[in-house]
Formats: sequence, C-alpha cells, structure tokens
Amino acid sequence: MTALDQLGRANVLFLNWRDPSHPRAGGAEAYCYEIARRFAAAGAHVTLFAARPPGSTPECVSDDIRVLRAGGTFGVYAAAARHLVRHRQAYDAVIDFQNGIPFFSPLFTPRSTADVCVIHHVHQHQFDLHFRWPVNIVGKVLEKQAGRLVYRGRPVVVVSPSTREGARRELGLHNPIYIVPNGSPPHPPTTAAPPPRSSTPVIAVVSRLMPQKRLDLLVGAMPELTRRVPGLRLDVAGDGDELVRLRDLAERAGLDGAVRFHGHVTEERKRELLARAWLTVVPSVAEGWGLTVIEANDVGTPALAYDVPGLRDAICHGRNGWVIPPDSDLTNAATEALRELHDPAARERTAIRCRAWAAAYSWDDSAERLATVVLEEMRRARRHRRSRRRPSDLTVVTRFRAADADILVHALTSSLRQTDGWTRHGDDFRLLLHGCDEVRALGALRRLGVRADQAEVGLATGQDELLGHGESPP
Repeated sequence: MTALDQLGRANVLFLNWRDPSHPRAGGAEAYCYEIARRFAAAGAHVTLFAARPPGSTPECVSDDIRVLRAGGTFGVYAAAARHLVRHRQAYDAVIDFQNGIPFFSPLFTPRSTADVCVIHHVHQHQFDLHFRWPVNIVGKVLEKQAGRLVYRGRPVVVVSPSTREGARRELGLHNPIYIVPNGSPPHPPTTAAPPPRSSTPVIAVVSRLMPQKRLDLLVGAMPELTRRVPGLRLDVAGDGDELVRLRDLAERAGLDGAVRFHGHVTEERKRELLARAWLTVVPSVAEGWGLTVIEANDVGTPALAYDVPGLRDAICHGRNGWVIPPDSDLTNAATEALRELHDPAARERTAIRCRAWAAAYSWDDSAERLATVVLEEMRRARRHRRSRRRPSDLTVVTRFRAADADILVHALTSSLRQTDGWTRHGDDFRLLLHGCDEVRALGALRRLGVRADQAEVGLATGQDELLGHGESPP
C-alpha cells in the first residue's frame, strides 16, 4: 500500500500564497496544486487556502479540492490564521508553503496535527530587491528567526539539494529536511504533439518577469547575439513587474524584429514556444529548482543557466543543457550553445537526452514522497513525541542481492521508515536510506538480515536524492 493510499480519508490543508488561477501564479503554485490534486485523487479530503485576487470567488471546488480564497498579498496570512483558529480540530495535517514568509501554522493547530513546511528557495537576499527598510528587515526576521522558532523540530520539505543547503546555511534550520522535487509537466490526453523544431535559431523563455530572473541580461545580449548568430529570434512569454522595462530595453536596442513579447500564455502555447526553440536561457540569480528547465526539457529543448542554487540541480552540464560560472559572459555562452545546436542531428541527440531527463521526474512520485513525510509526521504527532535522532543530511544508497526476496520485501515494508525508499528487480534490491551514514546503514542492513559483505554501500549523490529510489536517466 502506498503512502498516498494510507492518507485516504485524512483531512489535509494546503496553505499557499496563491492558487493556480491567480494572475501571478507560477512554479510554486504548480507544485502545490499538482500534489494537492493527487492527494485528493487518493481519497484525502483536501482544502487549499490561498489569497483572493480581485474578481475571484471566495470558494470553489476543482479536481475534488476545496479551494478557499481570502485576503490579499499580505492579508492572506491573517486570513489563514483565522481559518485555522476557527477550524482548529478539522485537519489531520497542514502543509505550509513558505514563499518567503511562512504561515506559521503550528501556532494555530493542536499538537496532534502534523505540520509540514515546504520551502522552494530561501528569500533572505530577495527581500532587499523587493522592499525598502524596515520592511525588508521584517521579512528576513519572519523567514529566518521566527520561522526557525515556530517550526522547531517539525519536518521541512525542500525541492532540491541547493534549497536544503540554503535552509541550513542561511536560515540555520536544524529540522529534519526531506527533498521532494518538482515533476515533469502533465500531458493531458487532448494535448497535440509538439510542433517541429524551428529551422532557424530561436531562444524561448517562459517565466514570471521579475527582477531576480535577470532577463535584462539576455535582452541586453541580443544585439551581439544576432550579429554572431544570423536569423536569431528571442521569444519571451510571461508577465510581471519587469515587462515594461524589458520592452523598453529591446526597443532602445533596435530589437523589435528579433525579440517578441507574448505576455501570459496558455499551457498549450507555452509548450509550443518551447518546442520550436533551440534553447531556453535562465539567467536567474537563484531558483528553488528551475521548473522551466524541466518544462523545456520535456519537449526536447536544452537550457543554459548560471551555476546558482536550484539551476545547478535541474541541469546536468552537457546532458540536458549547460551550466556556466556566475561571472561568465552570457553572450559567449549562448553563442557556443547555439553553434553546438546548429547541426540538426546534434539538436535531435540533445532532444533525446532532454526528454529522458525530464521523464525521470513525475508529479506522481513527488506526491508519493510528500505523502510519506506527512504520514510519518502524523504518526509522530499522535504520539506527542519528538524524535531523539539528530537530523542528518547524509543519505546512503545500498545495493545487494537477497537469497529470499519475498521475505525481504515483507521486512522492508514493516521495518523501514516511511521516508526511506527501495526498488526491486528480481532478487536485486536498491535502498535509499535518508538521514544516516554508512555505519547506521550497515546496522539497518543487519536488522534486515543482509550481511555487510553482501551489500554495496556508499553515500548518495544529489541526483540520487532528487530521483528518490528511481534510476538515473540515461
């Protein structure tokens, strides 16, 4: 029985800044909703609480999810607190998405409620980009000191090893931290096959147009790029605070014919733009994961990005794109990538690798992995106990062959923690044991009846952790 099956009939509340219908919804909203609807499909009673933009209804039902909307950009936090106080005993678990400022759900829920905090990326440096003193200082304190105090001892979910590193280093979190990555874009049955690749060079970018995305670097590089790569075009899809400035920048550079701004586009149009492109460029200062990379890879388009948090996890250099040092010249890097993709055969080989990379991630797997964290915390919360194990970010991968595989399957199911993972191929097993080193892993294997000389044991890589117990893509 999967963890999602075991969550059937549980009452689960998702707290997120926005819901997918919000005009400024992005990757964080896709992550929240894709997982929430899988919880609901498995039988859980799911409520999503988010801000209410002008013109939206206060309540609706979508994909068996009860969506509640109240408050604005900042008022949603107080509205969510009121909802939790009024329905204090209503939820078995609360999944609190920290988009800069958390909802502080443990302050408003009983001890028997499982509170799980999800962090996409750390915002300490971004508060200075968006707010002036003293608001920027308040935001930093709420994210760091206040969040660390309120969520003390509770599980934290991050989307990449980079986010985990930031949570440890910048926020000082000592909580148990689990990695649950984004999935690949879902493909509805009605989705048509992507259009053929453009015969002329095209860069496509689909993003919220915000300062931290640094798309001005790409637009600013276009005059020289069009000189070096004849016929090059840049398609920019998305809306945001930077749209007017980017349009002005392109106009002043005389790029009216080479740069096209499409504004907010549908999922079908996004897929079409990315599929026709040779390359997508993500010059962000940092990302939690880089969902746009996987969206482009899904239609066979590689990505170019700086070696910054999140993007260094989403891109494997030379496989599904290129990662360049933060001080590199973007013009030179984009020129080299486009020249490498000039040969149609090279574009096709790259597209095959990109699709394989994207296929290794799925929302079904992400939902199952988050469900394991929620389920384990629900069981701990009902016992009113704190774990005495010191949190560790080490993960061990072990491979071995079992003499009696069926008996071992029963032992694995009954004795491993919910958040550990394993796969079986005949009599061969692969285990991913989270939060332990090789010594503890060998002790776990002894309890399973596996001798040390029968097993291959080593520390897992970041890619192992992202893929869970799955196999690495080719």
